[in-house]
Amino acid sequence: MLTSFLRIFIFLLFIFICVTSRNQHNSILRIYSNLAEIIQPINKLPLEFTYDDWNDIRSDSITLLGEDLNVTSQSITEKKRSLNGAEVYIRSPVSIDKTSVMFVKATLVDENRNLVKIQDESISGKEVLYFTVPQQDIFYPEEPSNSKFYVDFTYTTPNSKVFVSYLRSNFNWRKQYQLNLYNDRSDLIVMANIRNNGKSPVSIDQAELFSGDINLRMQSQQYSYYPSISNTVGVMAAKKMAFASDSIPTIGQGEELIGVHVFAIDKPFVVDAQTNYLLPMFRPQVKVERYDSISKSFSTMSNTGKAQRSYRLKADRYLSNGK
Repeated sequence: MLTSFLRIFIFLLFIFICVTSRNQHNSILRIYSNLAEIIQPINKLPLEFTYDDWNDIRSDSITLLGEDLNVTSQSITEKKRSLNGAEVYIRSPVSIDKTSVMFVKATLVDENRNLVKIQDESISGKEVLYFTVPQQDIFYPEEPSNSKFYVDFTYTTPNSKVFVSYLRSNFNWRKQYQLNLYNDRSDLIVMANIRNNGKSPVSIDQAELFSGDINLRMQSQQYSYYPSISNTVGVMAAKKMAFASDSIPTIGQGEELIGVHVFAIDKPFVVDAQTNYLLPMFRPQVKVERYDSISKSFSTMSNTGKAQRSYRLKADRYLSNGK
């Protein structure tokens, strides 16, 4: 039996889908504060993921979406190109002196056991020898490939539009503020700081930024570092990259629903690996009140010190937490 909290959560997700649903011919990325949901049309099955991408995906969140969709089975398979039978080089068993290491060509028989076979006259004459070798003594002429993961479904649906949805832990965002104070006016710029912690770039057709009363958690969560614009060269470079494109994506004014705010990005963009991508959101009208703040604890002794310069901001629209 579903708890009341879970029922409310599912109801809110249903409302999100209804509010933000569009003609989804392209992929959509829904970005939260600590993870992202990818929704994209299925072109072919099985779905293929690289080893690096799979480490950032929550496998039990992979699901299909569609009208009148009936999923009958789902499978997740890890495949790696076998190295059995490949020609390798091993450190020669007679290489006792580390300063004069010799290498012998061998055939890898069983990569799981590091079992090789050699036929070298200097070692075994004309005999074929089978033996296991420590992993550090095996050398490959080509870089061994990593595993790939394949997700397959069987389903029935009268509608040809079927989408796949899954969660990624390497993509998130925060609000970031720039406040400029002048003698006669003040200027507040709200920025969306989108972070890709993964090892590969992410191409985005459409995106939706979610903020507010959301508390989503993910296993093996990676925590991101959001540096300040004023003291980090890397973020400044990412900022320049974000505004150098001919077709700069823009963020909509946003919609609010039960304490949750949604901001849409309707133009494609790419976030490189290990990159902060900054986009301006809006410029609210703000009134800044300057005052001196004095903090004093109860004491019978007299206190001396300086007042702290403080500011009180009043904006014409809601401003959520941000750096």
